[in-house]
Parts: sequence; structure tokens; C-alpha cells
Amino acid sequence: MTTTGGTGRSAGRITAVRCILLRLPLERPINGPFGRLDARPNLIAVVETDSGHRGIGEIWANFPPWGPHDRVAILRDAVAPLLVGETLDDPSRLYASMHRRLRLLANQWGAPGPVHQTVAGADIALWDAFARAQGRPLAAVLRADGRMPPRLPVYASGIRADAAGTIAGARGRGHRRFKLQTAFDRETNRRLLREGRAAAGDDPLMTDANQTFDAESFAALRDDLVAARLLWVEEPFPVDDIAAYRGWPRELGLPLAFGENARGLAELEQVIALGADVVQPDITKTAGISEGLAIGRRVVAAGRKLCLHMYGGGLGVIASAHLTAAVDGAHWLETDANANPLYDEVFTPAIRIEDGDLVMPEGPGLGVTLRDDTVRRFGVAT
Repeated sequence: MTTTGGTGRSAGRITAVRCILLRLPLERPINGPFGRLDARPNLIAVVETDSGHRGIGEIWANFPPWGPHDRVAILRDAVAPLLVGETLDDPSRLYASMHRRLRLLANQWGAPGPVHQTVAGADIALWDAFARAQGRPLAAVLRADGRMPPRLPVYASGIRADAAGTIAGARGRGHRRFKLQTAFDRETNRRLLREGRAAAGDDPLMTDANQTFDAESFAALRDDLVAARLLWVEEPFPVDDIAAYRGWPRELGLPLAFGENARGLAELEQVIALGADVVQPDITKTAGISEGLAIGRRVVAAGRKLCLHMYGGGLGVIASAHLTAAVDGAHWLETDANANPLYDEVFTPAIRIEDGDLVMPEGPGLGVTLRDDTVRRFGVAT
């Protein structure tokens, strides 16, 4: 496992590691390939030290509905005992220690995914607290030159039934790049591709199939995919169908994107080897900041586009933005095309998009502060 070393002074001794689970209702439910969402869950890891520093990080917990509670138990019963009492002088050391000491549990339980996700969120919180102790933005701590770019390019994701309306709404919030979700029946997918391209005009357009194609359904849609002039097709096949990815039809001129469901540097190396043109690690599902930095640099060194996956809460977007800003040569960061209360109501300052760029928050660490009113109103007992 490759990690990055911490630099700078210690953030103190870790005194508490805990979770905050939020569930914010949606005005318009989300109907996706993995079920219906009437509310957006947000699972936040919190790390506190005896020097008064607090860090926060997002643990991936979009679905299934019962998923957050597994991660809460892992953080409370497995991760917290490993971290409390440790000195927060090198988050990457603690990240490696968590994985080393939880490896057998993950194997025996048959649940490496939830363990990776919990460790990743805890790692983000560790780095947030560590950077806050230095009084600098996390991206500046991670970069060798100590600076943080003021903004970085993003794209709007999760465009489903009403492609024209959703793209118009996202454009009104500052977006200039768009990704459709073609994870439905053939005629719905054809309509989405046609309407999506018309609404996007000459702006970049991509699509995500969420692993739902097989050879037959892909062949039936291939002409429509080509006609839509897509910058990439994401996760067309089940990610464990190695033969399908190895046989991707390069002659169509459709770049291939995947990687959000790969765990750690070793599995992302396999994504590169299978020919992904766009590699999409998700640092709340795996890797956190510690291993995410090594993964990001490896993707860029391999000559592939690095587009961090992030379709969850706004806190994960901010953490992914800091990591993207720390990797020279990184490409676009994923954000939500839809109105998302996890972007607007969970922390301040809220996420701001201008002319296709995310404006980086300027404060230390992640640069954002949880809103106590939101935690009181939408917190779920864990």
C-alpha cells in the first residue's frame, strides 16, 4: 500500500472518533438503477484532538438504505479504538495502520467494501484536522509548492429522465459539462442521448451506464452512443466482466471510463492495464486522501485522464477537490447536476460553481464548517 507522508507539526493526540449520520429529504425523488432515493444520506466521520482541532470526512453511504449503519458500527467498534490515543503527526501512517489491522476482519466478514469506505472517510477527517493544525488549506499541505489553485474544472452528473430540464438547471448553477445516466431500457437511453446532446449543444457530454450493458444491449445502442459525440462511456459493463472491458471496441472512437469501484492502488493499476482512457477513483469509497494522492499521480503518469468520481455528499466533493488540486495534470471532478441539499445545507461556505469551475474554499483544512442547525434538524440516531 502506497501512501503519502505527512509534513508539518502534530495536530495533537486523538481523543475522539465518531460519526454523524444525516438524512436530508429530497423535493424530487431520485429513481436510479439501484433503487429509489427519497432522501440523501450523508455519513460524516469526525476526528477530535486534545489540541482543539477537529476534522471531518465523508464515508460513502449512498445506498442501500441500510448501508450507513454498517459503516457506523465499523467506525465506532473497529476504527475508533485503533485511532484514539494516537498522535496525529502523519495521517498516512495511521491510514496504513488501519488497513493493516482491519485486513483480517474485512476478509473474514467478506466485507472489504464497507471497511475500505469507513477507513477512507476517517482518513479524510484525519487530513482535515492535520491541515487545520497547520493553518493551511489541505491542497496546499499536499502540494510540494505549498499553493492551492483558486478553482478547478468540474462536470455535472446524474442527468436522468428530463435531460433538457436538468441540463438547463445545472447550466443555471454554473455548469458547462454534463454527464447522462444511460442505465435504462433501450428507447429511454436513445431518447436521453438525443435530448442530452441537443441540450448540451457544443458543450462536453458524457454518459454513465452504471454497469447495466451486456453485449446485446450495447450493440443495440452503439450507433446512438456514437451519434451523441460523447467524451466517454462510463462503466458500460459489470466491473467484474474483465473480458468485456478488454474487448472494448476502440474503432468506435468512444473513450472508456471506469474505476470508481476499484479498491486501492493495486486495483486501480488493473483499471489502467485494462485500457481505461479515463480513470475514476472515488476517495470516499476507497483510498481516502493518503492513498488517493498516490493513485492520482499514478493515473496521470500513465497518460490517462484523472477524473475523481464523487456522487454523494458535498463534503466528499470538497475533499475530492483538494486532492484534485494537489495532483498536477488532473482532469475534471464529478459533481451533482441535480439540486442536492447535501451541497447547500450541510456546511458553510456552500459549494459554488462558476463558469464550469468549482471555487475552492479558502480556509484551513477542507475549508468548510458543519452547520449545527442542519445536524440538529436532520441528524439520525446511530
